[in-house]
Amino acid sequence: MPIDDYYQEYGPIRRRRSNQPDAPDDDELPPEPPRPRRPRRRPTRRRHAWWVWLVAILGLLVAAPFSLPYTIQLFYGDAALPGVSVQGRPMSGLSGDDITADLRSHYAGFLDRPLTLVYADRTWQPSLADLGLSFDTADLARQAIAAGRQGGPLTRLRALWQIYRGDFDITPRLVADQRVLQSYLLQIAPDVEQPPQDAALSIAAAKVVGTPSTPGVQLLVDATANDVLLAAQALSPQDIAIRTRSLLPIVGDTALVRAQARAADLLQSPIELTHNDRSWVWPPEKLAELLRVEPDGDGLAVRVDESLLTQSVEGLAQVVDTGTAEPRLRFGGGQVKIIQEGKPGWRLRQDEAAAQIADLLQSSSPTTRTLALPVEQLTPKITEATLPSLGIKELVGEGLSSFSGSAQYRITNIKAGAARMDGVLIAPGEEFSFNRQLGDVDEANGFVEGYAIIGNRTQLEWGGGVCQDSTTVFRAAFWAGLPITERHAHAFYISWYDRFGLGPQGNGQGMDASIYTGVNDLKFVNDTGNWLLMQADVDEVGQVLAIRLYGTRPNRVVRLEGPTITNEVRAPSDPVYINDPSLPTGTIHQSDSARGGRDITVDRVITQGGDEVSRDAFFTRFRAWPNIFVRGTGN
Repeated sequence: MPIDDYYQEYGPIRRRRSNQPDAPDDDELPPEPPRPRRPRRRPTRRRHAWWVWLVAILGLLVAAPFSLPYTIQLFYGDAALPGVSVQGRPMSGLSGDDITADLRSHYAGFLDRPLTLVYADRTWQPSLADLGLSFDTADLARQAIAAGRQGGPLTRLRALWQIYRGDFDITPRLVADQRVLQSYLLQIAPDVEQPPQDAALSIAAAKVVGTPSTPGVQLLVDATANDVLLAAQALSPQDIAIRTRSLLPIVGDTALVRAQARAADLLQSPIELTHNDRSWVWPPEKLAELLRVEPDGDGLAVRVDESLLTQSVEGLAQVVDTGTAEPRLRFGGGQVKIIQEGKPGWRLRQDEAAAQIADLLQSSSPTTRTLALPVEQLTPKITEATLPSLGIKELVGEGLSSFSGSAQYRITNIKAGAARMDGVLIAPGEEFSFNRQLGDVDEANGFVEGYAIIGNRTQLEWGGGVCQDSTTVFRAAFWAGLPITERHAHAFYISWYDRFGLGPQGNGQGMDASIYTGVNDLKFVNDTGNWLLMQADVDEVGQVLAIRLYGTRPNRVVRLEGPTITNEVRAPSDPVYINDPSLPTGTIHQSDSARGGRDITVDRVITQGGDEVSRDAFFTRFRAWPNIFVRGTGN
């Protein structure tokens, strides 16, 4: 038997199968095993595990707080929750509109008049808008309603916990615009601030009067703005003192005392000015007019007013100077001849005199201070032999004026003034001064008292009417094309100067010249390169004054443009009365007639060879003038 068959028959597998009676044969499929049956259990009661309940309870505990805010929202709706307050004021259960109304009522005083700014005896009550502040009650109401209702669950829970503890109080806040606040303070600053006043000293009529210094005040804008913002946080009306600081003056009272003593020392004695056997005394009242007080660092300096001193010396020269020393000439028939021999004269050296007087004025002395005036002696240069070399051969310029209807005193003074101008020689390059040539206006020189325009009114004065002479001289210099270096118009319109006013162009305004000894002068320069002869003729029949300048006519043409009249003003309708104690009571006379005012401009155009070489404007302002009456108030 083969080995393989042997193992199939007697091997261990076969033996194990033989021990199992029901074991199937190898060729047979094993029977299908029976389906297992679930063992039968004994019925018991259904029970949940303990941890299920634990999870459920914990879930409820966790969910309850998170759902609480939403539950409260459903319960209270749009009303503020209990425990919510605004600046300690309960808002529980109030709607947004109710909260707004309550806050407006509570803060009504602050909203209407938030703050009162106080300085000294003045007050300002700005609005919130003026101060750049805004206070929104509606926004506060929204915050109160939103309390406990905003954010996530944890945020809401924290808010509700604060509300429950009573710690949820809304603090109102103001919104401030610093620029608006500062702008308002700067607007009221001019009513608060005062510049410091330096000590001052005035000198008049030989009296020295001092004014003490006063400190200034400056508004402190930033400091006051901070006070306003801090006070406004209280949300209640209150007074705020404006912050300021004191500004010290530069010149204090100590400097004033020193300057007062200095000025009094300079004015304790007069100054006497002498020339030959003549003398002029300047009393302290006159000297006071020549002093000026001005700041000097932190002090006051008493100095001589050089401009006023120069003017005073010019006036002095008019009485010291003898006018030209040259002979008086007359031109006629193409010939010039001597009608009055020259004679030695005097001319004040004005610059030197002014310097010496200034030095004397600044030296103190208990007794009269004396100065011998520096003068220049003049000797005649023109003789019969030199006449042909003067170049006086033709008319260079002419001025005419009418004195028709003038009172006799006026005619007398016009003639006296013309006599002082007649035959006068003006050297090449010389500046002619009308006042210097006129000299003393007194009885000795043929003048009488008459009405003249002095300052702003007509009054009696020596030489009243002599402005007729200065006006006519001005017109002659104008048409000669000479440079006019000083000229003053009258204060108000005088109709008789209109005739011949525009020279060859006829009558018109704006061609007058007012003078007053020592104050207003008429000056012009002889720029012709040759001598000029001034010749005066008074036609008493036709009542015309003529001033003619003879010499060598320059190669130039003079043309007048205008007058241009502007700014016309009607004369005042109400008269003015001036009391005069020198006249007996009941006496009254009219010194001035009403006149309208106006501005007048006259242009002088000078051409050479058809080309314009110069243009000068001569301006006149006539003031409107009322009727003026002088009435006596004396015994």
